[in-house]
Amino acid sequence: MVNDQTPLLASLPQPADPLPQDFETALAELEALAARMSDGDLGLEESVALYQRGVALAQVCQERLEVAEQQVQVLQDQMLQPFDPAAARDAT
Repeated sequence: MVNDQTPLLASLPQPADPLPQDFETALAELEALAARMSDGDLGLEESVALYQRGVALAQVCQERLEVAEQQVQVLQDQMLQPFDPAAARDAT
């Protein structure tokens, strides 16, 4: 018996496919996967494969957001120091 889904499954992202490393690409792929899955036209195996890829993409997005948040926090910590009038007078 020939599996009719073999060509379809071959076109799916495989677990070994590298994940995008930038936020925008990962998010775009995640949104595309969500749209495909919401159509409801997928078989169980294809849905599970896409869900697995989606989880990995969501992790990439979360990691990139955490890094960006840390960078913003560092910048804010450097800029948001209490005003010291004495230090301002000494600087002039």
